[in-house]
Amino acid sequence: MPGKTQLHHNWSVPEDKRRNQYGTATVTLSHTPIVGERVEVRFRFQAGETTIPTGGRIRFAWRWPFDWEDPVVNILVSPPSAEMEATFEPKGDLDAWNHHIELKLTSGSLHRGDFIEFDCGGERGWGAPTFSTQAAGFLVAIDPNGDNHWTRAVDPPGFVIEAGPPIELLAVAQAGGRNDEEVAIAVRAVDHWGNASLLATAPELVPQKGMEVRPLGSTSGGLVFRFGVLWSQPGVHRVQAQVGRTDLQAVSNPVKTESTPTRPLFWGDLHGGQTEIGCGAGSLEDQFIFARDIASLQFTSQQANDHYIPLPVWNHVRQISHAFDEPDRFTCYLGCEWSPYTVDGGDRNVIYREDEPRLRRSDRFYTEEVPDPEPDLKRAPEFLSAMRQEAVLLNLHVGGRPTNLDFHEPQIEPLFEIHSTHGTSEWFIEDALKRGYRVGITGGTDGVMGRPGADRPGRRVSRNVRSGLTAVFARELSREALWEAFHARRCYATSGARILLWVEVDGHEMGATYETDSSPEVRIQIEGTAPIERVDLLRGTAVLNSWVVAEPAPDLTRILWGGAEKRGTAAAQKVIWDGGLRTEYGAISRIQPVGIQSGTDWMRQTNDHNVAWSSSTAGNDMGLVCRLDGDDFEFTTGPSSFTFTSSQICDQTLRVDAGGAGKFVEVGPAPGADGPLSAKFSFRDREPLRGETPYWVRVVQVDRARAWSSPVNVTRPDS
Repeated sequence: MPGKTQLHHNWSVPEDKRRNQYGTATVTLSHTPIVGERVEVRFRFQAGETTIPTGGRIRFAWRWPFDWEDPVVNILVSPPSAEMEATFEPKGDLDAWNHHIELKLTSGSLHRGDFIEFDCGGERGWGAPTFSTQAAGFLVAIDPNGDNHWTRAVDPPGFVIEAGPPIELLAVAQAGGRNDEEVAIAVRAVDHWGNASLLATAPELVPQKGMEVRPLGSTSGGLVFRFGVLWSQPGVHRVQAQVGRTDLQAVSNPVKTESTPTRPLFWGDLHGGQTEIGCGAGSLEDQFIFARDIASLQFTSQQANDHYIPLPVWNHVRQISHAFDEPDRFTCYLGCEWSPYTVDGGDRNVIYREDEPRLRRSDRFYTEEVPDPEPDLKRAPEFLSAMRQEAVLLNLHVGGRPTNLDFHEPQIEPLFEIHSTHGTSEWFIEDALKRGYRVGITGGTDGVMGRPGADRPGRRVSRNVRSGLTAVFARELSREALWEAFHARRCYATSGARILLWVEVDGHEMGATYETDSSPEVRIQIEGTAPIERVDLLRGTAVLNSWVVAEPAPDLTRILWGGAEKRGTAAAQKVIWDGGLRTEYGAISRIQPVGIQSGTDWMRQTNDHNVAWSSSTAGNDMGLVCRLDGDDFEFTTGPSSFTFTSSQICDQTLRVDAGGAGKFVEVGPAPGADGPLSAKFSFRDREPLRGETPYWVRVVQVDRARAWSSPVNVTRPDS
């Protein structure tokens, strides 16, 4: 960044000359890393012609998404005449290589040919990142004068991080369509961290009456198996997949087929996140391939922060985005995130309907040899004024710099994101509604691992929860039809599950605005991916009515904890709930986790009287279902600790406020895990309200997955 720590890349200098001048770095691994597992890593730096004197520094840095465990640095070899200290910085000043190990010479110096070696963790090894990639690696830089002007050496060769063994099968289906057309079903396995994992045996779909299956082979190097499925009768269908006689089995999301569908439903993610273009990992091509082939999305957009993108890189984004746009299969919108600090307007996803050679940045986190002449638009008033007449679509959200809703241009800002890997941010939607904004609700990824539509938070170094999705009702899968649907706010969001949700008010679909002088009637239809627990009808920010769908499970108790520490980014929202449940004379048994988000979340029963766990939330909730025998129990975590008795939770739920931004703990009867997957409701609001009123719906499943409809805005006359 201009005026701050400088990193000089020296791309125009040949690699041999750079090695000779600035030194040579190597990284040796004991074996190909497996996600999350330990690997011995040995680093070596040999000085070149540039002497590094006392006070000089050397850094081995890695990009923000790579969630290596915090290293224990052991210096193995160094010149006898030099002394140095090693430190690890988890949030360094070389953006986007934010994590680094720094070696600082406290006495002596390094001359040409001198070398140092160190490792992280010794023979025990170093915990590898939790996402698989073909492009892992390190950046090495020297700062001889200790003045924060770093020179980049030639990067050591990159390496692969492989996925772990499969532990779960997923079957992902299109939302539906005409009854005489095939529906695409994609089946894949994932490892402990959610990475696509190779199967030794191909999966199959379990035969059903009236269902025809056409195998379409595998894609993505054998990671995804595709099928075309045709049903003889219209209706709602769920497909079962299995791998031989193993425990790897799955049930797909619901598929609705109709004789004449008027509004087909499409799944996607307008906020696909960042790659190596920006502060993320992997190439833009790989991100789009993942979105289309692994996550089975039907639309997406790359959304790197604009301050990372010089003009040549923007031209690359344009080229790749348009190359992946494929009518009737995959809509890839050109996009970028306008990213000033919140006080100046905050993050806004900018999606372009067509091509756009200009990039209207908020700022530049780099120094250009030949500056892009397009002026930066640093504050929301000037930015929105410039974009008002453009063919753009803006999605407002809680990202690294949450959108400042004091600034709003309704003509081009119809969409507001309620969930991403940062967290679940219902408060953001409520803020918009309180201001009287008309809101189309979306869910997205906003990830940095190059996995739109199917991201997970790993060790929670930069993100908290699994990615969300957006469902949109459009006449067809084309950029024009989707564009019209988004501007009409005919969409809804989920926390990742492909729940089918239909909401209408007096026959007007979600996103609509209309007038009436009668009492509005709301109709709701839901097809879940798991048993439905509760459905809330909201009027503005208040719950107007709730329907409890799941019946209590006999003899089982559920304990939930959730909420956010404060409103804001991933780091601001994160709440650590490490703790446990104990009873002195009773017993705890039949433990089942609920709502787990990350491979770092765990629950263990240490004995009949104690359960321990480690978990975090960010607006979402999670917990456990168990059997409690006895009377007195003690719940202990950092955010909240209390005691309760069996009589307090026998027939109703005990809710404890834990402060922050909606932090809470609930203890009560557990909902049954075998309840209905489908639900229909209607409600007539007979209160004599005046003015414009938004009606919207929140669906909560037993597995804690959620869906949120966009509001229908109903205006009743003032007199």
